[in-house]
Amino acid sequence: MRFLLCLVMLAAPLAVWPDEPVPANFLIEGVPFIGYHDVRDAAYPGSDVINPSLTAVAQIMYGYWGEDFIASARAKSLPAGWTTSSGDQASLDDLKSLLARGIPVQVAPATTPDAHRLYSTPKLCAVITPVSYERPRPASGSLGELVSHRAVEQLREGGCGVGLNDSVFLTSKLLIGYDDERRIFTMHDPSFGPQLELGYDEFSRMWAVTEAKYWARHPDVVPPESIRPATAVRARTNDDEAAVALFRAYGLNVSGRYAESESTIREALALEGLGAGRRHLLQLELAVSLNETGRCAEAIEAAREAQASFGDYALAHSVLANLLACSDDKAARNEAKRELKRATDLCSVKAQRRVADELGRDFHVMGCKGELLGWYRP
Repeated sequence: MRFLLCLVMLAAPLAVWPDEPVPANFLIEGVPFIGYHDVRDAAYPGSDVINPSLTAVAQIMYGYWGEDFIASARAKSLPAGWTTSSGDQASLDDLKSLLARGIPVQVAPATTPDAHRLYSTPKLCAVITPVSYERPRPASGSLGELVSHRAVEQLREGGCGVGLNDSVFLTSKLLIGYDDERRIFTMHDPSFGPQLELGYDEFSRMWAVTEAKYWARHPDVVPPESIRPATAVRARTNDDEAAVALFRAYGLNVSGRYAESESTIREALALEGLGAGRRHLLQLELAVSLNETGRCAEAIEAAREAQASFGDYALAHSVLANLLACSDDKAARNEAKRELKRATDLCSVKAQRRVADELGRDFHVMGCKGELLGWYRP
């Protein structure tokens, strides 16, 4: 799998730890946070096929120990005196054991608790062998093709797992703590912000989809917490929460759970001070949810509100055109034609890159032809 390219390059023997009791909760203080957009143009061997979230997580991990990941990746070696702890088909206790020793842990679970992003699996399967799986339900298309976790299982059962863990789309998170009483992990997520909390049950579902892998690179002898560098971390923002809600709602839509998606989106839209890009994508997904529950007029209104907040995204015009085309009203059908024309006019690399920083700065957003927005080299 291509997402292992960089990790294999830096591989080292597994660390061996003495048996020690693991506390019921632990949080590693002072771990820095780096966002997806801060490292998306970093250049080192394999960086062109690795999601910038992986680079960001590795840079956070290395920075916590006072080293530079990108420099090490270019040198194709671990820092002197370092090792790698890793595994697959692991347990939550494996993760907690490392965290309790003050070691941040990198994971790359499924895209959402309900659905996972595909890369090129269906096309590859068609070449190798036909596989029957649950096709995704309607969604705006802004986040690419996600399928339910059950569909992922069906693809694997059919021998077509290629692409499910592809590094272009697979997103990384850095675990920094856990709490058994609240049953949550705390993590830095380059796409969704610092100190994101995710429940054990949801995390387990997401982690199982990508074969429960983890990695941790750290000094052979872990220095005491009292002498480790501590970095102030910004607080979570409403834009962070909106990004989490957007992906969750998108996954609910492709799983056919439209009422839950609508509720998730409306809660996010009620947050104060959302950026135009976040609000636009939430409204767009709300339009899909409403339409699939038979509320066409409300769906059209939601799609119009999406355009009011941000009008240059080609897919938004396509979504509105599709909603209008279902109407028996002649004026609506004429408007649908105009919207399709607008979508076509905006469907160019130049036009789409104008909106990339607003819509896709912190995560992948798809353009009108399926190209990535928000991760490109200017």
